[in-house]
Amino acid sequence: MNLDYAFSFFLSRNETPNSRITAYTKAPLFPEHIADIRLATSKTSGTKRRRFIAEMSLKYCKGQPRLTETVFGWSREAVKTGLGEERTGIICIGSQSSHCGNKRWEEKHPKMAKFLCGLAEEHGQQDPTFQSACAFTRLTASSACKALKKVGYPDDDIPALSTMSEVLNRLGYRLRKIVKAKPQKKIKETDAIFDNVHSKDQEAQESELNVKRVSMDCKATVKIGKSSRGGQTRGDNRASDHDFSSEGSYTPCGIVDEDSGQLYINIGSSYKTSDFIIDTLFFWWDSLLVSEQQNIDKIQLKIDNGPESSGIRTQFLKRIVEFSDAIEKPIQLLYYPPYHSKYNPIERCWGILELHWNGTLLSSVNVMMRWAKTMLWKGLHPIVQLSKKVYQKGISLTKKTMREIEKRLKRNPKLPKWDIYIKSIAAI
Repeated sequence: MNLDYAFSFFLSRNETPNSRITAYTKAPLFPEHIADIRLATSKTSGTKRRRFIAEMSLKYCKGQPRLTETVFGWSREAVKTGLGEERTGIICIGSQSSHCGNKRWEEKHPKMAKFLCGLAEEHGQQDPTFQSACAFTRLTASSACKALKKVGYPDDDIPALSTMSEVLNRLGYRLRKIVKAKPQKKIKETDAIFDNVHSKDQEAQESELNVKRVSMDCKATVKIGKSSRGGQTRGDNRASDHDFSSEGSYTPCGIVDEDSGQLYINIGSSYKTSDFIIDTLFFWWDSLLVSEQQNIDKIQLKIDNGPESSGIRTQFLKRIVEFSDAIEKPIQLLYYPPYHSKYNPIERCWGILELHWNGTLLSSVNVMMRWAKTMLWKGLHPIVQLSKKVYQKGISLTKKTMREIEKRLKRNPKLPKWDIYIKSIAAI
């Protein structure tokens, strides 16, 4: 029973603070006195501390170790030792360190400890099919003690349950949730898709036609406001205490020319949709010189398999055909497999952009655009524009409409969703 509990016990008997302490002690004792005595005790150690404890026990607690423990919170064994020293005059030298140097259980019983480790390893086995996040059996201190007894180890050498828990923790077998291993996510076409992308790249580079190779993707949405973005700065470095944005959010969509390294960024203020992606393509095309447009024979567009631009997204396919008709150029769509979009060249540009504006408070979209314009990719500054157009989500086409669109598409028979050739209207 600690001191606070003793006070609450006495209060339950409707006694005053003075009487409740006096009832169990020889002299009146107030809480502030007890605090001072405990503070004085903490300043001493060894024989002096036990002597002081004995004197306070005799003065206030009639020399009763249990009452002294209740009032002052000292160890009952320390009080008994101090009272014995005071009564007999014999000093217990080294009583504080009587157990110092005592070996731990696993050091005393190395064979049992080795057996225990093997037992823990067996019980910590994970489901090899990775279908469950749990181990087959969870080894507890109780089951460990039972296993040692079952093998035939003497009861006197087997530790108590509380000690067994400490032993298992010290040996590195603390109870914890089994984390499911995450193998690399692949689909059966993953290797074939990469081989196809590499072969088409090689064909484009060796072709006599002028093939414009570009990579395209949308960056993660960027929150505008005085939020911390990491990095360091010598200027205003006070961000908001929470990263809740009240200034809105914007989505950069980028296109990078794989041959020249020129980057084009269209910052959208609305939803990331198929229409937004195709409008970014129009922005890129309009940014090219007329002579450069005329010199292009074919466009090879690398893109990831996102929901807004996949090879089965009806609105995207409709708009990409319209884009091909508008520029009168054929387009080769090459998709990267799921979970492997990081191999898309545009992703490296987004990493450089994040490093460029980290440490900056993107307090407004104008600040965001200024920093985007000053980044460098292969020695070139990007061409940046802000789109304020509002896009509608969830647009899809009927099967009848899609049949007409599919006539314009030439899908790879082995990879129909990952390699699509869009015929130019001029060639029809």
